[in-house]
Amino acid sequence: MKRITVVKQTILIGLLVGLLTPVIGQDMYLPATTKSKEAKALYVEAANALYDVEFPKAFELTAKALEADPDFFMGHFFNTFNGDKALREASMDKMVAYSGKLNKGEKVIKEIAVKRKENPKYKAVEDWRKVADLYPKNIFPKAILVNQLSGSEETLDEALALLDECLALNPELPFVYNSKGYIYLAKKDYGNAENAFEQYIKVASDKANPYDSKGDYLMAVKNYKEAADMYKKAFDMNSAFIVSKKKHKEAKWMAKRVVIAKEVETRMDALVDTYNSRDMGKYTKFYLNSPEFCFVMNGEVMDSYSEFVKNTYKSKEKYSEWNVEMLKQNTEIPAENIATITQIFTYKATPVEGDKIDDKGSYTTVWRKDDGKWKVVHVIEVFPLIE
Repeated sequence: MKRITVVKQTILIGLLVGLLTPVIGQDMYLPATTKSKEAKALYVEAANALYDVEFPKAFELTAKALEADPDFFMGHFFNTFNGDKALREASMDKMVAYSGKLNKGEKVIKEIAVKRKENPKYKAVEDWRKVADLYPKNIFPKAILVNQLSGSEETLDEALALLDECLALNPELPFVYNSKGYIYLAKKDYGNAENAFEQYIKVASDKANPYDSKGDYLMAVKNYKEAADMYKKAFDMNSAFIVSKKKHKEAKWMAKRVVIAKEVETRMDALVDTYNSRDMGKYTKFYLNSPEFCFVMNGEVMDSYSEFVKNTYKSKEKYSEWNVEMLKQNTEIPAENIATITQIFTYKATPVEGDKIDDKGSYTTVWRKDDGKWKVVHVIEVFPLIE
């Protein structure tokens, strides 16, 4: 079964969203067993922070809840989502060893902990179905099932159906639109993904995460400039969103890469056109006249620009005509002043002597920008191309 990644499908974001506001009497999270009113209050605050994707704050509140009640089962459950591996494992151990009173939902969660302790790869889908059956109007287990089902292409539609069930209980749940957006992204259904994220912004416009999520959508459709704007907005709204700041930087670089790629590809097109025009004087000007220059043809190295120029003019004398046409092209931009373009091309030529040539080849060029101009510094050509 093929596995996929649904970005930011951190289940607690979704399952705890309803703690922010009461909604038509529906349960938004499973009951938590504790005699400590302080622990339960902190549990609710932690849940709200998780919804807002404020993970450090959420786990700080969870820690305080466990100080108020060291045996707080749902506090240990929350910690199994912590980024600290040692804390996750310790919390799992405490859940497994727990011997106190638990409600019916917590008992199933404990069973899951036991099974995962025995097998870390255990998939708890059926167990969470049990919890969902125990609490048919509770969104908590439905949301966790969404997370479980979103890990596989085969069950994405079922996850969407569960989200629709959540909307039937409360049509204003922000997490539903967020989760739907990422599932649609996984399905490459970009139209519905955009609609979902727009609705997410509409129902939670005062939170940072909807803008971060919209940024992820824009990155997926390669609208890097607007993605950068969204990530910046998320970080500006909440400085705890360090990940948005990092993604903002990445999106800005991707946007710059698009501009650079266009510049270099325009130069490459001009190089090919000039070569086809057989103006060798103009053609050789695309290459860097420098000791760094190197041209490799079928493994044979021409390590000087002057040698390359001589061979270029000799080629013109050998052929009465030629034409190069690009079939495929791939551009990579590893740095602001470096680009590589790899091409698959057809080459048709009529030699002064001998049979006509009609074959394929590959041409890889490394371009560097010096003094504001892009020039080729290295070339690797393979001709004819053996496929």
